Amino acid sequence: MAATAAFCQAGENKSTLHFRNGDWLRGTMAAYDQAGGVTWHHADASGPLRFNTSQLTGITLDGAAIGQLGAGNLCEVLLVNGDHFRGNFAGATDEHFLIDTWHAGRLQLGRNAVRKIAPLPRGLKTLFQGPENDDGWTHGKINNETIGESGNWRYHNGGFHAKAAASIARDLDLPDSAHLSFDLEWSGSMHLAFALYTDSLQPISLSTKENEPDFGGFYSVQINSYSVNLLPVKKQEPLTYLGQATVPDFRKKPKARLEFFASKAQRMVAVAIDGKVIRKWTDSRGFAGQGTGVRIVHQGRGAVRISNLRVEEWDGRFKGPPTHPLGAKDDLVKLVNNDRMQGRVDGIDGDKLNVTTAEGGFPVPLDRVKQIEPATSRAPANVGIEHRVRAHFSDGSRLTFVLNRWSADGVEAHSPGFGSATFKPGSITRLEFQPKNK
Repeated sequence: MAATAAFCQAGENKSTLHFRNGDWLRGTMAAYDQAGGVTWHHADASGPLRFNTSQLTGITLDGAAIGQLGAGNLCEVLLVNGDHFRGNFAGATDEHFLIDTWHAGRLQLGRNAVRKIAPLPRGLKTLFQGPENDDGWTHGKINNETIGESGNWRYHNGGFHAKAAASIARDLDLPDSAHLSFDLEWSGSMHLAFALYTDSLQPISLSTKENEPDFGGFYSVQINSYSVNLLPVKKQEPLTYLGQATVPDFRKKPKARLEFFASKAQRMVAVAIDGKVIRKWTDSRGFAGQGTGVRIVHQGRGAVRISNLRVEEWDGRFKGPPTHPLGAKDDLVKLVNNDRMQGRVDGIDGDKLNVTTAEGGFPVPLDRVKQIEPATSRAPANVGIEHRVRAHFSDGSRLTFVLNRWSADGVEAHSPGFGSATFKPGSITRLEFQPKNK
């Protein structure tokens, strides 16, 4: 069945099927099983529609609000295949690490499938996670003839999209030390500006800023297809860039995970891309930001999507990429003071990590642990191609698995990395289907 945009006007159809020929179809995901494929509801259809997943590249879903985890040893988990999620580190066995999640309960991760476990500091607040809609955001009109007619950011399926020049802003109560992270996707050229610590929710024309309504200072993080720049902006002071970081990989891919770090005390702003810090800037003239808001301006070139935005308090620590070689026989524990312990992680006892080394067993307070890099297989087991999907969750997590069944009761899946699991249907915002010939 061919699907066209003309068939996709019903307002209650909030999810979207994406076909390999470029067509798309709005509607509602009703069910899935391996024999029958996807069962789809559409307001204009008299009955359910069925599609074989070989016809599809993916499904964007109207994911529900993010669930809450109980108190525990919260950590970020990175798998060998690049998947990642957050959960409470609950323990370890000879074969598994035990992680409690909000979307699937307890996962038993094969030890050789885990690339990194990074404990997160206790007591740091998450100030924003979403978006779930554009409520609370301010749309601004851009008055600049050089970048074309002003448009709007549009919310759809857990993200903001823009093609024309557009501005959207919100007072996120940025703390003095903040960490912002988000997924960025683009097609064509990319020109974005993120105003950090702004007190103005309306866009500022930098070329005529002296004539703009009064505004407090802010930092403009300017991102294009090949570089990232940082510009302190104050109304009555000349514009002076603090420096550029070249990002040649941006031209080779259509998406990335970006992170901004800021510390007023250190007069510092930093940017990380896909987990690697590419540049740290220190402002010798003092921290320029005078507000607590964020403004995102698309310059009207190409198309962009921003999703999985998280704003948190920051403890000043940068996470590092794993360096323990694949195929290593021992676990590596890196401490915040840069010491290292090599041996075996035996489990968790309260807020202490039990580590056995050649010198004996040691209980290590988790707040001293920067990250755990377990022993891994040099060639970890891959998820089979048949019925394989990559699932994106409303909190920014990503997992790859074989999809067995989807119903209102749960999403049943299995993977060599975590065995069998049942996920909450409302936790998933996007599915990517893997073609059988790859």
